[in-house]
Amino acid sequence: MKKMEQRMYMTTGELAKLMGITKETLFHYDEIGLFRPAVVMKNGYRYYEVNQMELLDAILLLKELRMPLKEIQELLGKRSPERMLEVFSEREEKIQEEMTKLKNMKRWIAHRKERIETGLHINTDEIRIQQFPERFYLYSSVESGNAEESYRKANELVTRFLEANPGFKSDYEVAYIQHGDDVEQGIYDQYDNAIVLLEKRPRKLSYQVLPEGDYLTAYHRGHWKTVGAAYQRMLAYIQEQGLQVEREYIERYLIDALAVDDLNSYMTEITVRIKKEDCL
Repeated sequence: MKKMEQRMYMTTGELAKLMGITKETLFHYDEIGLFRPAVVMKNGYRYYEVNQMELLDAILLLKELRMPLKEIQELLGKRSPERMLEVFSEREEKIQEEMTKLKNMKRWIAHRKERIETGLHINTDEIRIQQFPERFYLYSSVESGNAEESYRKANELVTRFLEANPGFKSDYEVAYIQHGDDVEQGIYDQYDNAIVLLEKRPRKLSYQVLPEGDYLTAYHRGHWKTVGAAYQRMLAYIQEQGLQVEREYIERYLIDALAVDDLNSYMTEITVRIKKEDCL
């Protein structure tokens, strides 16, 4: 190849370096017929024309958009402005779906971090009054009235919720309701239900509402079988302050199996809404 002609061509190594890929990638593209060198010398050296960089850049872009090499090859074999517009529209839609998923994952992580941080630093002897916005929940009864059955029902409830609400743009968490009559009688382990707490109204499923307002809050570190101590502190506080509260106590885990492998290390938050006339 004449010296002047060489200026219009690049070696495999030169092109790979310019495009930020390996020589092996170019060898593979040549082997499958996706992107071939303009010239192959008798000694096997490959040379690419400068104007081939634009096509290679398009291939790398489509690959970055997660299009399989076989589809890229088929597309380039029958490419047209109309077909490229169609492909870019399809990929744009998929990118938007991925962005939504990532956004939901980021929110999920933020919520879990907040719960774990609260669980790590809270004083379990403390009784708090905190405000909650309006929330929603799905409810499932548990006939056997034990925690293990509640876990199973909770998983079934989450599955039904996700099937009915694909791509739901809200965090959700499993919780349990203890009834006021049971609590006042010293019964703290009557797990006869499971609920899925939601920030937004779900679609296609019946739901109930937790009103916004001030909620009396207590915390318990340990096994669910010993949660009664937290309820006793709550009842004592209610009596001392002369409060009137609703009849549903909501239990949810701040620290659970996601963070620890021992039930005795769980952190439970218990909330009950203070009736409006008693809100501070």
